[in-house]
Amino acid sequence: MSALAAPSTLGASPGAYPAQTFRSLLDARRAEGGRLGLDDVIAVLVPVCVDLKARHDRGERVFVHPSAITSGPDGLMRLHPSLAVAPQAARDRAALAPELVKTNAPGDARASVFAVGAMLYEAVTGTPVGPGMRRPRDVDPNLPEALELLLGKALVADPAGRPDDLGALASAMHHLAPMKSIPPPDADLSHLDQTNEGQPVDVRMSLLPPVDVQFSIPPSAASAPGPGVQIPKQGAAPVIAPVIASGVTRDPTRHLANLKARLEADTRPRYVVNKDRMDHGPFNAVEVLQQIASHAFAGGDTLRDELTGVSQKLDEWEEFAPFAEHARMHRQIAQEKKEVAKVESAEKKAGVAKFVVGGILAFAILAGGGMYVLKKVGERKDGGDLTDDPSAIDLSNGGSLKGTKKATAAGGKGGGGAGYVGGMSFEAALASNNQEIAIGGKNGAPDLTDAQLGAPMKSASFISGCGAPDSMKVTVKVAVKNGRAVGVSVYPNPPNPGVAACIDKHVRGLGWPSNSKMDFVTTNY
Repeated sequence: MSALAAPSTLGASPGAYPAQTFRSLLDARRAEGGRLGLDDVIAVLVPVCVDLKARHDRGERVFVHPSAITSGPDGLMRLHPSLAVAPQAARDRAALAPELVKTNAPGDARASVFAVGAMLYEAVTGTPVGPGMRRPRDVDPNLPEALELLLGKALVADPAGRPDDLGALASAMHHLAPMKSIPPPDADLSHLDQTNEGQPVDVRMSLLPPVDVQFSIPPSAASAPGPGVQIPKQGAAPVIAPVIASGVTRDPTRHLANLKARLEADTRPRYVVNKDRMDHGPFNAVEVLQQIASHAFAGGDTLRDELTGVSQKLDEWEEFAPFAEHARMHRQIAQEKKEVAKVESAEKKAGVAKFVVGGILAFAILAGGGMYVLKKVGERKDGGDLTDDPSAIDLSNGGSLKGTKKATAAGGKGGGGAGYVGGMSFEAALASNNQEIAIGGKNGAPDLTDAQLGAPMKSASFISGCGAPDSMKVTVKVAVKNGRAVGVSVYPNPPNPGVAACIDKHVRGLGWPSNSKMDFVTTNY
């Protein structure tokens, strides 16, 4: 038997962690924007496949993924027992057979067939197995069709319809690059066409997309041998040199567009979404993306792949999580816009309310001020300006009862002088007159005429002579009897006691025609 069949050739101790893993090779090429070449991958995975066959023949059950595959002192890569644990990284978990993902338990030979196929697929396409897978020849048309046939059988989701012969898988991979890898032990390749129960392999359940699926995404990078992998000559072991990943700038928009195109390429209705404890679907990838974009499904809803049986939240699917996050950001932006609009509306309403309240207050203040002014003006008119209403103040009939009452009412409020010292006021004379006032009466002498009563008051020179300015209004009320002023009241507006006293004195010195009856006259200046 070839030395490849002896796992003991891995010289590292079980607890040692070698620096070089198959995952580091894949990540280094991905960081550079490229992929491992088919020859390089076959040179690595044929020894891995032979090693796994020997382990399963001894009854071992193991987790197989890229981070568990390491290089030994002889340069060949094999499974490292200390690293063969349940993986946590998404790309490593993608290499596990679906039944292992559900049970989280190490697998048998059929699970390892799937894992080897998954590692081969990721190496030549640059993307892990899962939603949005592309057929390898759509990524690189130079890849052989036999590679896709081999992967279609290895990547059957249902373990009952998947082959379990790792020896046949190693031989089939070796035939893809016979000059680049060490030949494995002979095996019957027909075992890849049937299960261990003798049933034909059901490629309809393969995760590899159907043959008629066409992709519109151009290859992102040309297939080329990866740096650090030296291809040995026939019969020589490959030497794996350390590879250092170099960071490259990736365009998130282009990456998302490429991922969307990959997902849309698989039209199989394989996804069921559980939301609010209800299953919705099945959907194809396009329909799932549409539901995410319309916010019908969110990152917290559970997506189940009916093809593989894998079930996890949308946020946990490497392929769907970016779209769920994108939709979540749109919801947040929309909500923020609503909140801003709500605040603006509230501020606008508050501004209108303040304007209305301010207008009402201003109107109230103006109205109150107007009423106050009117009240003050009314008081001034009532108390000072007694001549604005001629019918109430100007007694043209010389002593009518109507005129007398008006004068009495006004006199009681008058300011400016109630008569000169030593003389009686107009109001007092009016009150002391007990004679019946009747114009044109039969008894006694007739009343003085208007002309007789007004003649002595026509001259206004004594008004200015007493110091009254031109702007001052003066009302003089006189009670006349026996040709003399027996009662005088002077009302300057604005009030001025000095002016009032001077005018009072002057009026008392005037003379009228003699009449035993008391007559009354009011004059405005």
